[in-house]
Order: sequence, then C-alpha cells, then structure tokens
Amino acid sequence: MNFTNSKYISSNKKSAQLIVEECFNYGIENVILSPGSRNAPLIIAFDNHPAFTCYSIPDERSAAFFALGMARQTNKPVAIVCTSGTAVLNFAPALTEAYYQEIPIIAITADRPPELIDQEDGQTIRQDNIFANHIRYSVSLPVDDEHILNAKSEIETAFYNALSYPKGPVHINVPFREPLYDTEEIKIVHNSVDISNNLNIETDKLDKLIDAVTDANKIILIAGVHLPEREINNLANLLATDKNFVVLAGATSNIYGEEIINIYDIVLKNIKNTEVDKFKPQVLITIGGSVVSKIVKQFLRDTDNLIHYDIDVNPQKIDTYFSLTDTIVSHPEDALKYLYENIEPADSSFKNSWVKRQLSVNKQFKQLISSCNLCDLTVFSSFFDNLNEEINLHLANSTPVRYAEFFAKSELVNYYCNRGTSGIDGSLSTAAGAALVSDTLTVLITGDIGFVYDSNAFWNRHIPDNLRILLINNSGGNIFKIIPGPGTTNQLKDFFETKQNVNNELLCKAFNISYLSATNSNELKQQLNSFLDLNAGATVLEVFTDAELNVEIFEKLNKY
Repeated sequence: MNFTNSKYISSNKKSAQLIVEECFNYGIENVILSPGSRNAPLIIAFDNHPAFTCYSIPDERSAAFFALGMARQTNKPVAIVCTSGTAVLNFAPALTEAYYQEIPIIAITADRPPELIDQEDGQTIRQDNIFANHIRYSVSLPVDDEHILNAKSEIETAFYNALSYPKGPVHINVPFREPLYDTEEIKIVHNSVDISNNLNIETDKLDKLIDAVTDANKIILIAGVHLPEREINNLANLLATDKNFVVLAGATSNIYGEEIINIYDIVLKNIKNTEVDKFKPQVLITIGGSVVSKIVKQFLRDTDNLIHYDIDVNPQKIDTYFSLTDTIVSHPEDALKYLYENIEPADSSFKNSWVKRQLSVNKQFKQLISSCNLCDLTVFSSFFDNLNEEINLHLANSTPVRYAEFFAKSELVNYYCNRGTSGIDGSLSTAAGAALVSDTLTVLITGDIGFVYDSNAFWNRHIPDNLRILLINNSGGNIFKIIPGPGTTNQLKDFFETKQNVNNELLCKAFNISYLSATNSNELKQQLNSFLDLNAGATVLEVFTDAELNVEIFEKLNKY
C-alpha cells in the first residue's frame, strides 16, 4: 500500500512516533496491544497508523505467546506493547521461548520517567534491560523529546539484532511523562529497510565433513525441531536414499519419507545391549533445534570417538551430544545440498539395519494400539487416522509432544511445538496466535494441566474460527507417573501430579468456546468428525483417559 503524503492522528510523544515509524520501516505488520495508561501514546500511535493490524489482548503473558505463534507462522516479526510495572515481567516466558527458538519479537514496554523509579510510585519497577539474559538487544529511550532523535540509531540496532542471524526478541523501553493522551496529525514516513541474511557456505568446514564421511560407513543425520520446509525434506530424503545416510527425524522435525527413521525412540528401545555398536554412528550431522528424545541423546552421548558437525545459522557452539567437532554456519538446505553433490554413497548395511528395525517395531507398535482401550496413545492414533485435510498441529509440552514422536510424520500435518524452553505455559496462546494469521485448520493437542494453565488465551476477542483444541484429560500431570523418580516419593499424588477440579466444559462456556467430550473410543471417533469440520468454529474436544492405563501402556512401549 502506498502511503505517500498520507497523514494520520498520532500521539504527540516523539518517542512513540519514532518507534511506530521504525516498525513500519522494518516490516512489522501485526501489533499486539495490552491495555494500560502509561502505554497510551503507543496504543494511539499504532492503532491509528493504517499500516498495522492491531489486536487487543489483556493478559500480557498470553499476548506475548500470541505474538510468538504469529511470528513463527508468518516468518515475520511481531510487536508487543504493554504498560509499565509487572505487566512487563509477564512478557518474560514468551520472550525466553522466542530467544531459544530464534523468533523475532519486538517487545515495546512503556515506563515511568526516571525520576519516579524507586520512589514508591505506582506501577514502577526497574525496567532497563529487564530481560537481559534472554534478549538479543535492549535499549531504553530518553524521556525528553529533544533527545529522542539521538536514539534513532539505537532503535535501528535493535531491529538489526532482531532480524539478522541469529534472529530473536529485542526490548525497547520507552519512558513517558504525563500528559499521555494528547495527539497531533503527522505525515507518514516510510523508508523500507531490508536486512539481508545471506550466508556464505563454509566450504572449508564442509570439505572436512566430507572427508570424515568418506572415511566412514556409518553416518547419521539427525534433525531436531524444525519448521516445515520442503527443500530440506527433499534433501534429507535424497541423502537417505542415494547416499545411504541414516536420517533420524522425529515428527517435530517436519521431515518424512520411506527411508526416514521417524520413530527412532522406539527403535532404540528395541536395541539389545549386545547389538548397540551395530547401530552407533562414526559421523553425526545435526540440523534443526532441540531433539525431544532423551533416549537418543543418551545413545549418542555414549558413542565413543564420534565426529559431530552441527549445521546452523547460529554460530553459537551447541554441544548436545558432548562430541562437537565444529559448527558449520550455513542455511541447512545449502549445506545439505553441498553434501549431496560432493559425497559418494557409503555402505548401505548400516542404514538397512535401522530401516529393518523400524519396520519391525512399527508393526509391534500398531499391534499394541489395536489391542488398547481408550488411552492417551490411542487418542493420537484415532486423531491421525481421521485426518483428511492438511492441518497445522501444535503440541503442548510434557506428554503430548512425546506421544506425537511415537508416530511417523503424516504428510498432512505441519508440526509446531515450543521446544525452546519446553515449558507447558503458553501453548494454547501460541496456537491461537498462529491460527489467527493462517487459513489452515490449526489444532493444539494438550493435557489438562497445560490447558487450564493457559486458559487466559481465550480472554480476548480474537479467537479464530480455525482453532481446535484436543484436550486429553488424564486427571492431571500424568507425566510424573511415567518419568522415573516422582513415583518413589510420598508426594506424587499431592504435589507432582497436580490434580485439579476445573470443569473444562464450564470454562469453555465462560469464554463462549464450543465444547465436545468423549469417554470411550466410539465417542471419540464420532466427535472427531465434528471437531475437524472446517466450519465448526473454535472448538475444544475433551477426551477423558484413565491415568493408570496410560502408565501401563507407556511401560509396554518401554519394553520393546
């Protein structure tokens, strides 16, 4: 849209005008505004500017997770704005998640003038650099208009740090003196800025990796959490098929194919001590974010003399497997293409061992599912079996993401999960934010604790019709019956499981969200048809499962 010579009514605060102008210049389109008084100049300036779509979300914690979902879905930065005081601190969980996921969020926080800090004035805390450990850049602007233009370069530096590799959240703190609501008409200024993120391929390091691969016949490429990307999927399949790489890629990597080992967690559980060495690699190549499976992490950490190259746009040394040889700073697709074009096929017996074992355990896995009554595992199976259209699937942390990793990635599903910090907070808000900027049906699978924890995600007027929540109610914190440790204590039921008495049907009614429920397999199958109907509107489907049966089935999986 051309805004040449256009004008609009803005705040008369020069700092608010400058921030809005720079957000426009750097491509911000979506802005989330949480109500307040000290941030009134920012609310007025953003909402009146015709280039922005503004959303009002009262809960700052939820608002920031909404922004995370929107930014990840659109691959564009999103701005969040709040008032002063503890409202600012509520941004912290989502900004921390964005930091580790390398997602650009522009956190703009209103502040009191410096003379009021620590003077027992209301909603006043120390906001300078408040997110210090989990932010790419932080700046506090001057409060006086005559000095504001001197801060323009600082704001530009903040945007550069948000949008260049490694991307991530930044913080712009803006103190305002009263009066806060005065306005003036100003001209729209637009000087578009394009930050180039081209990376030169580090061919010297890649050539060393190729030498290592050439001297080996047991190579594993493992993909951690990664956004859907067709080219990476194609290259991973080419390496697996033509070059005999073992490609380990859980569902959240968004990589799939006949030669891909998607359910490596179960495969590794099936390997006997006497045959472990047959499955261990000589060379390990990693791409993507964190890997969900603790089993594969331990398996690779226990591999001696491992040559490990990590491929990432972030130059930070990530040594997940305690064997890092070097980091290759590159777009993964560029590096994988270079590898494919410059290496020769290795011995296929290593890959064949993995492929055969996956076929075997997958057969056992399907037999187990077919013999089960309704439980957490069969909820996932029924859900995947009923899909006929492409969906964006968000997975809450704790058990949902773990169960999803037991299933080979469906080509109908784009997977998303907050695995930066892997917390249970914010998964519903993140999914809602993503759905808000997508036409694709967006489904969150969550447990009852995570759902209630983030139920304030419904407390706004922007809940999109394409949002669905598959709520697995296993009576609270079932993961603590599954992981080793809590069951050996006297505190399991009262302090680890976190049983709760919330009536989720009434909770949905309070927020005017459609509600369905199922207590057995037949009901679940029937309700899934309504749940996945594209015209149904925002809906929660609550499925009640037996906590003890869930533990029993999970233990059977561990005995493969």
